[in-house]
Amino acid sequence: MSDRMPVTLACGGDASLGRGIADGIRRQGAGWVFELLAPAVASADLMTFNWESPVLPAGQDPPEKGLVVPEELVAGVTDALPPLAVTIGNNHVLDAGVAGIPATRRRLDELGVAHFGAGETEEEGRALRVVEVKGLRIGFLGRAEDCPQLSGRCAPGPALIRMPQLIEDVRAGAERCDCLVVHLHQGVEFVDWPGPHFVRLCRELTRAGARLVIGNHPHVPQGHERHAAGHIFYSLGDLVFDVANSDYLSQGSPWTSRSVVALVPVGPDNVGEPTLLPHRIDTAGRPIPLDGAEATEVLDHVAAISADLGDAAAMQRHWRDTALRYLGINIRWAKDGLDENGLPTEEMLRSFFSRLALDENRAWVRELFGDAEWVRNIHRPPWT
Repeated sequence: MSDRMPVTLACGGDASLGRGIADGIRRQGAGWVFELLAPAVASADLMTFNWESPVLPAGQDPPEKGLVVPEELVAGVTDALPPLAVTIGNNHVLDAGVAGIPATRRRLDELGVAHFGAGETEEEGRALRVVEVKGLRIGFLGRAEDCPQLSGRCAPGPALIRMPQLIEDVRAGAERCDCLVVHLHQGVEFVDWPGPHFVRLCRELTRAGARLVIGNHPHVPQGHERHAAGHIFYSLGDLVFDVANSDYLSQGSPWTSRSVVALVPVGPDNVGEPTLLPHRIDTAGRPIPLDGAEATEVLDHVAAISADLGDAAAMQRHWRDTALRYLGINIRWAKDGLDENGLPTEEMLRSFFSRLALDENRAWVRELFGDAEWVRNIHRPPWT
């Protein structure tokens, strides 16, 4: 008879304690952040989400931009939640500079929060983190897609999504635990449907042994599905974020301020059906559980996206729309670099094509331009 008991895992999305959230902690105290969500997840044995605020070491000046949280503000923030295992492998992990990674890892260790997905070396970032709950060994891996904030940096930095290395790590990790959870910080922001390439990747990870695959970064809820012996959440949106005070987030999509937490029963041999708990992000950035018509609207939205995951033609249409949208966004950004005659400068062209070469953009570029020579050689800009 096994002594491993079923465990309920609460899965959340992107959580930042920076900017307005940090100001709220100073005014209201640490427990203020999760005080309204905590009762809704109290039945969970363990909670996991994307910790997107690197700790700013004491005495270090904050950056002009970024999602850092001062070291002294972290204590007590998560006390009302179940025990935590969080990924720190994301595009903001270097916002506090190189010193922010050991500071974040050290502070989370002091608070008893298990963490994974980034480190001072590539080996630290790739390492499996195992948390034992009720005799069940739950393993965690975190990976991030290369993006402008990272530009290939992974030591120090996040473990990057690299194939076939990731498949090998998932297979090895699944052998070392009873239930493997993989967090992937990936995709384009503010779109409701995951890209077909990401769907293929997540499904491949479940076939390799992952029991839960959790997407982060889009800032909006996307669909979820069961595949092989696992369950995939393509994005769980925002959990804690200063949406109202960010034009970038608040104007990016009406869904940046509404999402779900998933309560998932997991055992040594299976993953049960999730229960979705809708919430909204209030003007202070905190998660507020929803009920009634507001909750139904969120659940219906997620269900509609989930229904399309099995329709290849619909997914391709959504992805084509996403590709066209992001081409327009990048062209608008590039226009800021035109010279006084309205002509592109060499610096603007280098920046434009370098951005398109990053992993987060490469998939939609290939969707629009296929196997064109300049796409094949995108790491070697065509003007050189």
